[in-house]
Amino acid sequence: MQFSIGHLNYTSNLFMAPMEGITDVPFRKIVRKFGCAVTCTQMIHANGLLKGDQHRMHEVTAIDPDETPVGIQICGSEANSIADAAQKSELMGFSFIDINMGCPAKNVVKNGSGSALLQDPLKAGRIVHEVKKRVSIPVTVKIRAGWNDEYKSGLEVGRIVESEGASLVTIHARTKAQKFKGKADWMLIQALKSMIKIPVVGNGDLFQPEDIQVMAEKTSADGFMVARGALGNPWIFAGYRPTTGEIYKTILKHLELHLSFYPKKERALITFRKHVAWYTKGLRDSSVFRVRLFKEPSLEIFRHMLSEYFKTLDPLEVP
Repeated sequence: MQFSIGHLNYTSNLFMAPMEGITDVPFRKIVRKFGCAVTCTQMIHANGLLKGDQHRMHEVTAIDPDETPVGIQICGSEANSIADAAQKSELMGFSFIDINMGCPAKNVVKNGSGSALLQDPLKAGRIVHEVKKRVSIPVTVKIRAGWNDEYKSGLEVGRIVESEGASLVTIHARTKAQKFKGKADWMLIQALKSMIKIPVVGNGDLFQPEDIQVMAEKTSADGFMVARGALGNPWIFAGYRPTTGEIYKTILKHLELHLSFYPKKERALITFRKHVAWYTKGLRDSSVFRVRLFKEPSLEIFRHMLSEYFKTLDPLEVP
């Protein structure tokens, strides 16, 4: 189905969540191949984008011409620095700015960023207001349900950022206190949807294609953001479970993209291990295989070991 963020038009309403160390160019290409429409960089601190290590920033802000439009997710605690970073991001070619007001990580929250902003809804609104003054591209906001069970301020933040010009709100239906534990309360997605007119994207506990359908039925959300459910499982966006043979082919394609993007092959092989772990989770004898594979420093042998392992499995089986 068609989906829009401001003036941007997409072929579907499926989103990949920004995830640190994961949603790089190679990963975004893979999930797009299987039907994910809206992608974004990992979360980047505004001050890091403006003053940080430029080599590091080059990697995390890279855009492939084939993947546009793509957004950038920015976090911070001060409206001016976030707006400066947003302005720079537009010049870099990003198609929309996503402001993170939901990250529960301790090092983010202690600096007043991420879900710390859920404690000050008016400040959250001022940030969106300032960013909107500086950029011509859409501004979206990602929030959580609230700070804790006693202060579920996410709904108020959603209402305020809409009034300040946000084009879309994504709500992770857990509180900051929950982090990633417990069950996401999808009824809060429905509640926010009933309160505001801009698109609401639901996030939380989407691990299989049928979860997306159930969330759609229960919440009437406009879009659906997958996070951990897409790790080693880009087929969630395509709506089916892959065969073992397709898993192997996708690992090889992802590895090729990963090696092409990261110039230092030794480092690339190390950073790709987590993807192999996710792709092979649940396959026969996969834990023993990974222990051996992850000790291998040679790319040639690494590829050979992958090939030999998958030869032991039925390529037509759906795990």
